[in-house]
This record gives sequence, structure tokens and C-alpha cells, in this order.
Amino acid sequence: MAAIALAWFFLLGRRFPIGSLNRHMRPWYGVALVLIAVNVVAVVASPPASRLHLPDLPTLIANLVFLAFIVGPAEELLFRGLIQTALNGSLPDTPSEEEGVWGLRLGTVIGAILFGLFHLINLAYQSLGATLQQVVAAIVIGLVFGVVYDRTRNLIGASLAHSVADFSGTAIPLLAYFVGTR
Repeated sequence: MAAIALAWFFLLGRRFPIGSLNRHMRPWYGVALVLIAVNVVAVVASPPASRLHLPDLPTLIANLVFLAFIVGPAEELLFRGLIQTALNGSLPDTPSEEEGVWGLRLGTVIGAILFGLFHLINLAYQSLGATLQQVVAAIVIGLVFGVVYDRTRNLIGASLAHSVADFSGTAIPLLAYFVGTR
């Protein structure tokens, strides 16, 4: 997935905004904090099982690093940077001033749905019910990320927020498991 996104990025000659670490990052900090809070609430509401099959420590660390530094940025480059930007650039619906700055554009909605459906790939290692929950959650998160990306034009912020969400969604349940089993 990262190779596809990077190839597309270089073929297009970076025709979408990447952003920078500036004042446009503020909304992304808020999104990241909300996602961490949601992950904490989810763990409190549904604690991890008392017996989990965990990989060895180096594999676990590698998985967390992969989630934080590869998955989030690659998915954001592909879904927000390339797909959403291309769809919003080619579809005629632009929000009017009366709709406000948070109006949903059709390309943003389609990008969020594609982002959610992409998570069907997780059927390879988890149940249908868990995967469908993840698809719905990914569509909602995709809409939030898409709207904030439309507003800030900052793909770095989207990548960092996505990384925080993925990392905390794995690390917080693991921490709760280790604390609960000691």
C-alpha cells in the first residue's frame, strides 16, 4: 500500500497539499487527543480478555512501530492525499459559503467510505463482526479526518493523528492487559 501511494505521489508530482508543522496542526492535536480518549474509554468499557496470545516482545515492539510510522502515514497519503484530493478536484460539488467551512464534499465522503471498506482486508485475521465494527469506525474516522484535512490542507497532521490513533488503539489495551494480569 505504501509503495502504491508513493508511486502515485511521485507520478503526480505532488499535486496535493502536504502541509507542515505550523499553526494548521492545532485541529489535528485535538483529533489525536479525542482518539486517545476514545481508545481509553473502549478499554474501560470492554477490558481485554484475561488470556491473550501475545507475540514475543521484539515482535510486539516491531508491530507497534509499524503501526505508528508506516500504516497511518501510508493510509493518509493514499486516502486523504491522493484519493480524496483527486475526487474533490474532479467532482463539481464545492461547499458554498452558506454551508460553512465544515461542509462535506462528495469526494470527502467517497474517500471516507473507501477508507472504511479498505479495512475489510482485516477479515484475514479477525472475525466478521469485529471487522464490520472496524469498517464503520473507519468510515466515521475517515469523515473526521477528511473534513479536517479539507479545512487545514495538512497531510502531516492527518498522518500524525492516524499514527496516534493506531498506536494508542493497540498500546492502551496491551497496557490494560499487562496491568490487569499482574
